[in-house]
Amino acid sequence: MKHITREDLIREYCQYVVDKMDEKTLKEIASVTLIANIKPESTYADWEDYVAQMPSRHTVEDLLALIQPSVNMVANKNEG
Repeated sequence: MKHITREDLIREYCQYVVDKMDEKTLKEIASVTLIANIKPESTYADWEDYVAQMPSRHTVEDLLALIQPSVNMVANKNEG
């Protein structure tokens, strides 16, 4: 029998909840989560630069990569 970790249970619960959400709710939660994870030491100049670069970024991945230095992001342990 496979050992189920705490992280596995958390992921299972979160996925179950997310599967029940509509797109509007998901976007609201994503926004709140991003804001909550902004590093306090990020500066006005950092964010001014990010905002200026927004139009040149065409995917969510590119936009998140842009702000990565100013956001606490934890990699998914299941990713390579």
